[in-house]
Amino acid sequence: MTKKINIALLALLLCASCTKVEDILMAQHEQMVKYLTGLGLVAEENLDDIIDKNPLFYSTFDRYVYRHIVNYYDEGRDGRPEVKWGSTLELYFDAYIVENGRPTTIYWSNTPATFEKFREENPNFTVDWSTEPLRVTLGATEMIEGLNIALPGCRERDSVQLFITSNLAYGKKIVGEVPKNTAVAWYVRIDKVE
Repeated sequence: MTKKINIALLALLLCASCTKVEDILMAQHEQMVKYLTGLGLVAEENLDDIIDKNPLFYSTFDRYVYRHIVNYYDEGRDGRPEVKWGSTLELYFDAYIVENGRPTTIYWSNTPATFEKFREENPNFTVDWSTEPLRVTLGATEMIEGLNIALPGCRERDSVQLFITSNLAYGKKIVGEVPKNTAVAWYVRIDKVE
């Protein structure tokens, strides 16, 4: 009898934990959508309702990853190499902690201008971020799941803003300055696609 009670209590605790995580994800989702629409972006699924030529839009991917390709309408973009599963990319990026749906604190970058500005504002900063392009292979390089989900379909020389809920970022882990259950934003420039 005691064993059944212990199992029931454990199941209740696990259910309460799941509900809390789902509440966090739903709040992150709602805040990000509010932020993106506040920037004048339209959800891709609503583009048919827009009269404007070349409307700014964001795409939604598996469980709340949002992607806005800043230069989507650039001339010649369709002729550039496309990112596919297994592609090797060279990226420059600024990675931010997201609070209330908007990027706030930068926690990692390899963009030289961002790194210099960050060092000026944080003279006691001791970590030496590389300013070389990050070289990754989709599906082979260990990285947050949201990047693997949202980068395919982008093209060489794209500037991409990615908003990633915590479950597809670092989840319950504390990673450097990023608290557990925190959404992140990655502003990525794809320099090369192989």
